[in-house]
Amino acid sequence: MNLEEARKLIDQADKELVPLIEQRMNAVVEVGKYKKENNLPVLDESREKAVLDKIGSYTENKDFEDSVRKIFQAIMDTTKEYQQEKIIDE
Repeated sequence: MNLEEARKLIDQADKELVPLIEQRMNAVVEVGKYKKENNLPVLDESREKAVLDKIGSYTENKDFEDSVRKIFQAIMDTTKEYQQEKIIDE
């Protein structure tokens, strides 16, 4: 595979990921609303750990497991920020 072909694969994966990330964000909004209505904190450490553990088990290529966990940690950090700024603090 050459560079151009590899980049096309990355572009295709990105195109497929964006709607899934949006779907996840829609769920994050609902969770944030629930947390606000019930005076719950944005951070739920046990849930976050459970999500990361599941993500690790979903990773087929174990060479990528640490990187995939870091990506999901970044996603969760971003969604916690979003919940705090756009939902809780409104």
